[in-house]
Amino acid sequence: MKDTYELFNLIGKNMKSIRKDIIGKSQEKLADDVDMSRSFISHVESPNVDIGISLDTLFFLAQKYNFDIRKFFDGYEELMDDKNKKDE
Repeated sequence: MKDTYELFNLIGKNMKSIRKDIIGKSQEKLADDVDMSRSFISHVESPNVDIGISLDTLFFLAQKYNFDIRKFFDGYEELMDDKNKKDE
C-alpha cells in the first residue's frame, strides 16, 4: 500500500502546482468552478493524503483547463526509480 500512497501524494502535489500555476485559482474558487468541495481538493493536495482522485476527475480537470493530463504524473518515473533502487 505504501506505493499507492506515494502515488496519491505525487498526484496531490502536482494538483496543487497545477491549480496555482496553470489554473490560477484558490482551492475555494476551483471547488466552486468544478462543483467539488474545497475540503476534497484540500485533502487531495495534502502531503498525508490517504485517498485517490479518480481518472475521470483528472481527465475532466485537464480538459476543462486545457492542459496535458500527464502533468498530474510529473515525477512518476523518478518515484518508480527510487522505489526500484530501494528494492534492490
